[in-house]
Amino acid sequence: MSGVTIMIKQISVTFGSQSVLDKILNDHPDRELALFSPSINATSLQLVDYSGKESVFSAPVIYNVVSHTGNDDWNHYIDYVEVTPDAQRRKVLDATVSNFMTDINHPEGMYSAYYMTSNDNADKRIFLTLWKDKYSFLQWKDNKINNFMAFNNFKDDFSINYHNSGYERVEK
Repeated sequence: MSGVTIMIKQISVTFGSQSVLDKILNDHPDRELALFSPSINATSLQLVDYSGKESVFSAPVIYNVVSHTGNDDWNHYIDYVEVTPDAQRRKVLDATVSNFMTDINHPEGMYSAYYMTSNDNADKRIFLTLWKDKYSFLQWKDNKINNFMAFNNFKDDFSINYHNSGYERVEK
C-alpha cells in the first residue's frame, strides 16, 4: 500500500535515566522509538513509542489517538499540552482542535499534530505537536490567533490541570 498513511491508534511514553532507556532501545531495535530530553530543568529522559502497537514499557503512559494531521518527523522538537476540562469546555476544545486538524495550512515549522485522550482518564485531552525546532514552536505559541492551547485560554480555571512540556530529540 504505497503512499497510504495509516493513523496509529496509540502512542506510549515512559521516563527514566539514559541507561535504562538505552536498554529498552537496544532490546527493541525494530520498534519505532524516539528518545527525548526535556527542554527545561528536568533530569529524566522520555522515550516515545510511536509504533501504534501495544507498549513494550513496564510502566507506560498510554495515549489514545483521536486525530492526526501532517507528516510525522520525530527527529527534532515535540511539545505536549495536557488539560482536563469539564464537559462543556471539552466540547468547545474538541471542536476547536477538529477545525485545526482539518485545516491544511499548518503553522510554519510544524510537521504534524496528534490529538489524544489519556488511557487512564478519558476526559484528559493531550495535544502533541512535532516541530522543526523549538523556535518554530515558540513562534506559534506566542501567536495568540493560532494557539488555542495556550495557558492564557485556561488560566481562569484552576481545576483544568494544565500542563505543558517540550522535548528535544536525543541523537544516538
